[in-house]
Amino acid sequence: MIEKSQKHKFSAFSYIGLLLGVVTIMVHILSKLICTDCFYGFYEKVIFPSIRVLYDYTVGYLPFPFVYVVFCYLILLIYKSFQKFVRSEQTKFHTLKDLGLGFMNFIGWVVFLFYFTWGFNYYQPSIENQLGLPEITIDSADVVSELAEITLLLNEARDIISTDTSRLEMNLNWVILERDIRDKQEEMISTWGKPTKGRVRIRALKPKGLLLRFSTAGIYIPFAFEGHVDPGMNEIQWPFTMAHEMAHGYGYTDEGACNFIGLLTCMRSDVPEIRYSGLMGYWRYLFFDMRNRYPDVAKQTYDTLNVGVKNDLKAIRDDLNKYPDLMPIVRDKIYDSYLKSHGVRSGLQSYNEITMQVLRWKKSKHAFNFRK
Repeated sequence: MIEKSQKHKFSAFSYIGLLLGVVTIMVHILSKLICTDCFYGFYEKVIFPSIRVLYDYTVGYLPFPFVYVVFCYLILLIYKSFQKFVRSEQTKFHTLKDLGLGFMNFIGWVVFLFYFTWGFNYYQPSIENQLGLPEITIDSADVVSELAEITLLLNEARDIISTDTSRLEMNLNWVILERDIRDKQEEMISTWGKPTKGRVRIRALKPKGLLLRFSTAGIYIPFAFEGHVDPGMNEIQWPFTMAHEMAHGYGYTDEGACNFIGLLTCMRSDVPEIRYSGLMGYWRYLFFDMRNRYPDVAKQTYDTLNVGVKNDLKAIRDDLNKYPDLMPIVRDKIYDSYLKSHGVRSGLQSYNEITMQVLRWKKSKHAFNFRK
């Protein structure tokens, strides 16, 4: 009787992930029925900052990306499950039943960890509402003017770094770069009333090209609590991409919002290379949008770039071309569906909302001059 009871307890504990997954779903339902804002307010101010502090000041000090540990654990889990299946002396029905329950238990853990460590941030108001950005009417002339202004700033920023017009070699120190971006981003979003507990880490994910082959320069992985950047892209893109992924780490879920925060973070820096990266990232969004709508204007704008910037753009393109996309259509459809299912109505198009956000921001009390 004692052995049977102990076995039953162990079995119940083994499927706790399934229970946690159900609890997570119930939290979603109750927050929708009762008070979403109340739940998010508690999550934002208590649960999420506590998780950030707990991780960032312990495992966050590891000298390597924690996602490697997560990956190795998953491989071990799969191996042990396969081994158990092969060695099982139970009937085929019971073996498949155990495997099914084990898989559901695993999914339960995934759902629970995703939402409680980060995913409930999808309940937050839009960045426009958080900052109270004014509603303004924007026409094509505004976008043309913005592109012209950023082009001028981009040329100036490039000349500050080097008057040599050949491909720019930035030779950035990752540790110093990460610290500077974190300091500026925390400083900025804290003025918005957003908690900045912890010290979000951004890791270089190797081997090079691992993310770029899936049309992704960076990714924030909630289960690893860290942002990741593909070091295979040109170094000019590092600061802007790091600032984008760091915004995810501080609880921002919308891709457009993270682009917007990434740009502002770079522009608050006193480091010329970081400012150049932010301007380059923003300019490329503006330019490609203009090229799709008004190709003649885009060509005229491109001609006003100095030779150094043109060579840097070519270098960025050449470095990205080293890692051709794998299944880009499938990737885009999956991620677009994921974003829309979590309340990002524009899906992948949210990346391109940065222009509208910046123009509205410039009319708000939060605006500052991009020119140092």
